[in-house]
Amino acid sequence: MRSIARLSIAAVALMLAGTAAVAGTPSGQQAPAPLPAAPTVPKAENMGSDPLRVYVMTMSPGDHPFFRFGHNAILVRDYDRQTEYVYNFGTFRFDSPRMILDFLGGRLTYWLSVSSLPGVMRTYQRENRSITMQELRVTPAQKRALQAALDDNARPDKREYKYDYFLDNCSTRVRDAVDRIAGGRLQASARVPGRQTLREHALRMTAQPLWLYLALDVVLGPSADRPIDRWAEMFLPMELASGLAAMKEPDWLVEDPELLLGADRPEPLASPPSRGVAFLFAGLGLGVVFAALGWAARRNRAARIGLGTLVSLWGLAVGFIGCFLIYAWVGTDHVVAHRNQNILLCAPWAIVLVGLGIGVAIGRDGAKRKAYKLAAAALAAVAAALLLKVGLVPRQANGALIAFFAPAWLGLAAALKQTLRRP
Repeated sequence: MRSIARLSIAAVALMLAGTAAVAGTPSGQQAPAPLPAAPTVPKAENMGSDPLRVYVMTMSPGDHPFFRFGHNAILVRDYDRQTEYVYNFGTFRFDSPRMILDFLGGRLTYWLSVSSLPGVMRTYQRENRSITMQELRVTPAQKRALQAALDDNARPDKREYKYDYFLDNCSTRVRDAVDRIAGGRLQASARVPGRQTLREHALRMTAQPLWLYLALDVVLGPSADRPIDRWAEMFLPMELASGLAAMKEPDWLVEDPELLLGADRPEPLASPPSRGVAFLFAGLGLGVVFAALGWAARRNRAARIGLGTLVSLWGLAVGFIGCFLIYAWVGTDHVVAHRNQNILLCAPWAIVLVGLGIGVAIGRDGAKRKAYKLAAAALAAVAAALLLKVGLVPRQANGALIAFFAPAWLGLAAALKQTLRRP
């Protein structure tokens, strides 16, 4: 019960965690920064006709939920101008008065900012996050074109964009910029089946803490379970780095990776943890607790009060999540949260159980009957979610959640049925 209550509290923050994590906004870089004035790269000798070096930077995930998906940027070293600038598409404003409303509606604005390399390195060193660089193997003209495009994109009237944590984020912007100057070679090489779905990637990157894992699993709809290609997988910075490194001659696009900053932390999981059995036993345990309290409540006042309290808490947690999922579907631009079949598991009408649970605790027969009907309807909704797995609608990978909610709702319905019987 404690985990369900925590999940309801986390529901408001869950998409923020996913969004900001993919963006990977470095702390201290919440507003547009002017170009660093001080030169940082010494004048190089014998650079010939190519004094420009361009790198894709990949930053490892951090501890905070905002940073769990990692980050990337583009570093441009110009030995003629004696400058090195980091172009970062993951910048947003924490202190905006509309930040929460825009985030909840899926209309959060990010922008391209430009920073000095030493400042970026200090930030990631404090967070114990590594930085790996891959130098682009493109012509001098292509490098200049990329530099000019980034400088133009960083202008105040062009830098902003509407952020989408799977389709348009810091990683996809870097991916697209590199692909444009490479003549489409990166995209052509990535038109092969992906290793995992969007949901699987999201869950493997957020395996811990459990509340974040649960929140993302609950909020993602069936569009997160469609097969994707390697190009779409590059919404993750580390997948982009892997895709660049995988290109072979004659399409070799990057040099061997160079570790700019090391970190002492484990690598992300290669695949999401399998928690179906654990969820099933948790649901069975909760269902048994409900059923046992319902059987005892017929004769024991303390058991009746305990059952009523749990009914209210369950209704608050599950009903709130269900209502939030409806809002995410009909009231926001979060496409991956639309048509979410978990609404059938987290019945929105369960919110009524908050008041009915008090009536159950007091011993009112009317409240018991109404609560039983709502629980029975919720159990039927879970059965409908199970039937959707063999239907014509897009399938959603929510088997582990069904394994939890089915026995829990069954136990609650059985408990409330027991309270209607005379001692």
